Amino acid sequence: MKTPELLARIAAATGRPPAVAADQLDQLVTRLVTKLRKGKQVKVPGLGIIRPAREESK
Repeated sequence: MKTPELLARIAAATGRPPAVAADQLDQLVTRLVTKLRKGKQVKVPGLGIIRPAREESK
C-alpha cells in the first residue's frame, strides 16, 4: 500500500480530511521512531510489537 492510499483509508475511517490524516500519520511515525531510538518497544494494536533493532557487534 502506498502513502496516498493509506492516507485515503485513514481519512475515510476517521471522517477527517486527507490533510488531517497526513498529520496523524506523521505524528504516529514520529512517536514510533522516537521510542525505538530510546530502545523501547512499541505495541501497535492489530499489528504487533515493534522492537528496536539490535546493533551488530564489530
